[in-house]
Amino acid sequence: MQLSGSPTAPPLEPSGLPLTAPFEMPRASNTAAEAERVRLLTLASQQARRGSRAEKMAATASWQLGLMYLHGAGGMQDRSQAQQWFERAVALGEPLANAGLAWCAIDGCTGAARPATARPWIAKLHAVAPGRADYLEWLLENRMAPLALAQPGMYPREPTPAPHRALLQRAAHAGDIHALIELGFEHVAAGRLLEAEKQFQALAPRSAAAAANAQLLASRRESSTVTPPRSRTPDEWYLEARRYHQGNGVPANYAEAIRLYQIAAAGGSATARRMLALIYSRPAPDGGVDIAWMQQLAQMDVSQDGRVVPMATAAPVLLQREPTPLYDLMQPAGPKPLTRSDKP
Repeated sequence: MQLSGSPTAPPLEPSGLPLTAPFEMPRASNTAAEAERVRLLTLASQQARRGSRAEKMAATASWQLGLMYLHGAGGMQDRSQAQQWFERAVALGEPLANAGLAWCAIDGCTGAARPATARPWIAKLHAVAPGRADYLEWLLENRMAPLALAQPGMYPREPTPAPHRALLQRAAHAGDIHALIELGFEHVAAGRLLEAEKQFQALAPRSAAAAANAQLLASRRESSTVTPPRSRTPDEWYLEARRYHQGNGVPANYAEAIRLYQIAAAGGSATARRMLALIYSRPAPDGGVDIAWMQQLAQMDVSQDGRVVPMATAAPVLLQREPTPLYDLMQPAGPKPLTRSDKP
């Protein structure tokens, strides 16, 4: 079968995965990415025998094509095609492509997400990338678990540890960049901003998201020239809650915002009580706090005579993750030298 937009070489035989429909190749907006796409297509469409060097190169090329489509490299994003390339790469023997199929199951590349179906792919990934497998398993468990946020009547004083933290720590000990970023978030949630900044700074050479987080925390530290008062009025607690709710000068943290609203309300702030009543007026299906509703309330002012009115505010400053748990596995465009195992 001819790959649409590919060179004229026939598909892999006999071990190639038959494609159910031709791939449609949108033109990339970036010249380097377009050249890389053509290079990978050339490799992916070679004839090959089972176990041959050509088959290995085709498997790797199919895996990288899937990553390009998943992340929209050069403006060519197509998650459905990404999954097809991942399937082809797995059929040709690329073990890392199991991560692609696991992520498509968790996040949904061709329809609704089906997280539970990711488990077999994660199990296969453990043999070649245990750290990434542990991180994807942690992510899977968190996606499938009920949302656990503050409830009415709860007054959290300390952040609760992330669920299934043993998986996250194991992935971090294996050097997984995404797990290490998550541990940086834990430092932020616990108020250990200097530790978080150091963590993100150490990861900055490997992750643009970590570099941005380090810069954000550093800028906040440098601008914090006023020591907070030892005791605050209810109105001051309310304003501090709004800072965390909106991400105004600090990373947005809804759990911390709710805690501070509760302190302000307990001190007699009617505005904080109104905000809490609004927060809990639209619970998530599991009874927890609805994140989308929290985002809307961040743009509302409830302080004027009990009325809820929109307020103009700057976009919240948020900590960042990488676009997907596979982003760091995408190779830069350009010629790739053969490794020793690639050479005949």
